[in-house]
Order: sequence, then C-alpha cells, then structure tokens
Amino acid sequence: MMRVTGRIVAVVMMLIAIISCGGSEHSVDMHDSDARGWSGVEEFAYDNSDTLSPHAISIVLRYCNQEVSDSLALRIMAVSPDSLVVEEPFTLYIPRLGELRPAEHSFTYRSNVIFSKMGKYRFRLTPESEYRGIGSVGVMIGKESNESE
Repeated sequence: MMRVTGRIVAVVMMLIAIISCGGSEHSVDMHDSDARGWSGVEEFAYDNSDTLSPHAISIVLRYCNQEVSDSLALRIMAVSPDSLVVEEPFTLYIPRLGELRPAEHSFTYRSNVIFSKMGKYRFRLTPESEYRGIGSVGVMIGKESNESE
C-alpha cells in the first residue's frame, strides 16, 4: 500500500512540474514613475535568445483612476542588437467603463514579431508631455501561442 501511495505522489508531482513549465513565456519589466507624473524617458531591455518564435510586445501602465488622461501620446524607440533603430509615435487610449477604470492595463504595441537577432533589444518610451496619475510604466514581451497546437 505504501508503494502505491508513493508512486501516486510521484506521478502527481511530475504532472504538476510539467504543467507549471508549460504555458506562455513572457518577460515584464516595470519602472515606477515620479509621483507628480510621468514625463521622463523610460528605457527597457529584452535579452532575446529565440529567433524563430513570434512574440507580442505590449506597453503596461499602472495608474490612478481619477488623475489619468483618456489618452497618452508617446514615442517608442526600438534598438536591435546590431544597432538598427526604429522610432515612431504611439497613442495609448485608456479604457473607461462608466466611472470605473482598471488600475493596470496592457496595450498591444506589436504582435507576431520575430526577433531576427540574438542579443539585447532596447525599448525607449518617451511621453509627449507630462501625464499625471501614472504610477508605473513597463514593457511586456511574450511568445505568442500557436492556435493550431
């Protein structure tokens, strides 16, 4: 009886280990902003080792419901490991649900991104003006799931 119980426990532990290792792989890097408002440049780094899988890049904001604007205009600069630079404007539209807003929201910036080089990719977020009510800003990069699997 003791042997059977030991085997059952071993199988359950193995299943838990397999399940916990599965799922989406992602990286989130958050920086706290000044309590008076977000106005400075925030730079984030992502160390890429996968040049085949598609990734999603999102901008993450944590904010105070009463003080934040309806939209935030910013510039996003991406620098690849071989120093290729791309910069573009991007506007985040803060969702409203009547008088309620979530305290944190993820905004899709790009999907199906293939990082063609191994190494460190840098992302620089620069707000176009000072935005009150922003507590933290970040970048989330994750492998996109393949629906056919």
